[in-house]
Amino acid sequence: MQPAGTAASAPPSPPPHAKRRSPSVRRRLLLLTLGVLLPTSGISMIAAYTIYTEARQSITSAASETARALSLVADREVAYRAGILKTLAASPALDRGDLKAFYEQAKAVSPEIENAIMVTDPQGRTLINTRAPFAWDNVPPSAIGAPPELGRLDARPMASDLYMSKLAQQYSFSVWVPMIRDGEVRFNVSMGSVARQLQRIFDQQQLPSGWVGTLVDSQGQVLARSVDAEHMVGRRATPDMMARLTGDDRGVHETVTLEGTPVYTVFNRAPESGWIVLIGLPRAEMRRPALDALKTMLMISLAMWGVAALAAVWLGRSIEGPVALLQADAEALGAGKVVGPKSTGLAETDVVQGLLARASLDLRDAEANLQQRVRAAVEEAERAQSAALGTQKLEALGRLTGGIAHDFNNLLQTMSSGVQLAGKLATDPRATKALGACERAITKAVKLTRQLMSFGRAQPGHREVVDLPRQVDGLAELLRGAVRESITVEFDIEPGLAPVRIDPVQFELAILNLVLNARDAMKGGGQVTVRAVNRRIESGEVAGLEAGNYVAVAVLDTGHGIAPELLGRVFEPFFTTKPVGEGTGLGLAQVYAFAKQSGGLATVRSSPGHGTTVTLFLPATSEQPLGETPGVQAAPPPQHSGTVLMVEDDALVRGLTAQALEDCGFSVLVASTAADALAIARARDDIDAVLSDVVMPGGMSGVDLVHALAELRPALPALLVSGYAAVLDTTLPVRTIAKPYAVADVARLLAEAIRDARAARPAG
Repeated sequence: MQPAGTAASAPPSPPPHAKRRSPSVRRRLLLLTLGVLLPTSGISMIAAYTIYTEARQSITSAASETARALSLVADREVAYRAGILKTLAASPALDRGDLKAFYEQAKAVSPEIENAIMVTDPQGRTLINTRAPFAWDNVPPSAIGAPPELGRLDARPMASDLYMSKLAQQYSFSVWVPMIRDGEVRFNVSMGSVARQLQRIFDQQQLPSGWVGTLVDSQGQVLARSVDAEHMVGRRATPDMMARLTGDDRGVHETVTLEGTPVYTVFNRAPESGWIVLIGLPRAEMRRPALDALKTMLMISLAMWGVAALAAVWLGRSIEGPVALLQADAEALGAGKVVGPKSTGLAETDVVQGLLARASLDLRDAEANLQQRVRAAVEEAERAQSAALGTQKLEALGRLTGGIAHDFNNLLQTMSSGVQLAGKLATDPRATKALGACERAITKAVKLTRQLMSFGRAQPGHREVVDLPRQVDGLAELLRGAVRESITVEFDIEPGLAPVRIDPVQFELAILNLVLNARDAMKGGGQVTVRAVNRRIESGEVAGLEAGNYVAVAVLDTGHGIAPELLGRVFEPFFTTKPVGEGTGLGLAQVYAFAKQSGGLATVRSSPGHGTTVTLFLPATSEQPLGETPGVQAAPPPQHSGTVLMVEDDALVRGLTAQALEDCGFSVLVASTAADALAIARARDDIDAVLSDVVMPGGMSGVDLVHALAELRPALPALLVSGYAAVLDTTLPVRTIAKPYAVADVARLLAEAIRDARAARPAG
């Protein structure tokens, strides 16, 4: 029993969880909104930065390509002037020391004051300046001297930095070319040009709006500029830009223009002149697309944040009642009461929200991973497709080239066989020479076909040991066809003529130029004589020619001759006595240059009314020229015997080759396909050898035919021919030969094969 007066005990405290309140739905919606929008905003920032980075990279790459292209254009300006100077440096007037004649020639090339031709000696003394009258002394000195390294290693031209010309009173630049004789610099020939001529580099290449192009020399002085050139030429690049230009040939540098505008400067140094092309890209213009994108992203993000916050508040208020109801149902459910289904409830909303939240996160990660994998797969597929397309193109080009070469070789084989047959029947010496020219043309066509098969790899011109009588004999028909009927061309070639080492193409061009000049000097007809003799030249006998053994090739005409006052200028470039439009003045210059390059000399002797003689002195050599394939005048081929089965799908080749082999003594059976050949081989047992093309219609090649014949007639020899070089590379124990072939070679190989096969047969 409780004692009287004792107070009743206090009621029990509520459970701890009853004091805690879970976050409201509104708060959860706001947190969810922030959780979704914050990554989105971050992605927007990354996208804006990516846009800026890619845009800047794209623009700087384009500017780099433009700078490189403009640097090559600047080098072409130097190369153009260097070409003129090299032509002038080869003038015989300089060799003779005739400065007056060279001054007139240089003045004709550069009549305007904007370009001046100057000649200085190795000591730096100016001998000629076309901006001033010619004088033997007191020539105005050049504003800038030749570089000390000019001509030390080679004859490469060099360009100067910007300078102020005293005579032209304008900013100018110079291009130098050394005149080298016997390994020493005799003179320095230069061209001074006003700098504003370089402005066409930017006038012809319109830069995008906002870009500023500048061409500076190696010291950073402005040579030309796309903007405000008249005020900027002659100014020097900023010190920080000069420090970068000193160390690198190309790159990108943050700096300011001469007007003070912040820019990204892309620069590229010209490989030949050493000048540098700068392209300034305003930094503000490059940043504008990124800033615009960033502003747009921020505005979109703020709008999304506002809308999301309002939606969260509205949704929170709209579900407060259902959440309270669901909470009651959850307590009842916890107490063990049966709760009917509800259209909404906090427990279900939490589960769904949790599932959706987790699903959304998983989906986002999965989508990003999937997009990355898809991009990688697409890129890999594109690379594979590009590689496959490139391979298909190369294969198609190879098949097309091989097909053309095969068909062309068949045509060449037909022409070669026809020419060889005609050579046997020809009795007229002129026909024999014409057929020889045809054979040489076929030989050149064979070389062209081989070049086609190697995808056009060109063989550069070169000097080789040449048999001049054979070379001149090959030119005879061409030279006679180049003159009128009223002019005769005669040849006087000394027996035992020594070989020479020359470029045969340049030699033929030189002789053709001399014969054409002789033709033009004999309007009423006459005679041209090509004479070649061995000559021993003593020291001092021919001016400018060292003592030694030479072959003198002279072209004589009976024309009107050359006036004495003009005789010393005939080898000068661009000099001609022909009317305007009838001559360039380069023919005899080519002859002179060819003789000098060959180690010899060209001379001219003439008098009015008594014709002209131009002589090429070419150094003789003890080397022997390479052997050549005999022409149609070769001795008749030996007679052979035996039965040959010829398999060839081209009717022309088949007919002519069969006839030629019969003329060699063979009995010929012909077939157009491998199947027909097999049928003949089964029916005839007197066949001694097989001559077969490799590529044939019908699905069975010559190689397949050889395999089939090896089973049918193991001891039957075969000879494979083809216009494809690659298909002749076979491991079969058979002889091979490429089209077009000489019938005598085929007859010899067949005879050897028949002889070897007969020798291998058992006796009896």
